[in-house]
Amino acid sequence: MNLIDMTDKERYAMMRKRHAFLSETVKGYTSLEDYARDKDEWFAVRGIALRLMDDCISLCNYIEYNDYEDYHIIPTADGRLAVSHVIWWQDTCCANDVFNIFTEESVDEEDILTTY
Repeated sequence: MNLIDMTDKERYAMMRKRHAFLSETVKGYTSLEDYARDKDEWFAVRGIALRLMDDCISLCNYIEYNDYEDYHIIPTADGRLAVSHVIWWQDTCCANDVFNIFTEESVDEEDILTTY
């Protein structure tokens, strides 16, 4: 499967599939630190860089060439972890963008921590 040469509709559908996959991995977690400790090597084996940051976990997935999608694990108001609907990615024009994969619109970086 060519992960780059897709229509926008196909690419957005694939982003939502990745989101669903990642959402399964956070079930039962309430701590960013515990998740990072448990999943760091698991993601590394899959070629995904896990970075524990102050307020979230960044999962950087290099697709092909220089294309990437950077997903974020965030804490929610009820104490669980979730996958943000907002990602950093290299868009179809090769520009870095902050993008909501469900509304298919560019958004502000601050939305990463509030949109799930």
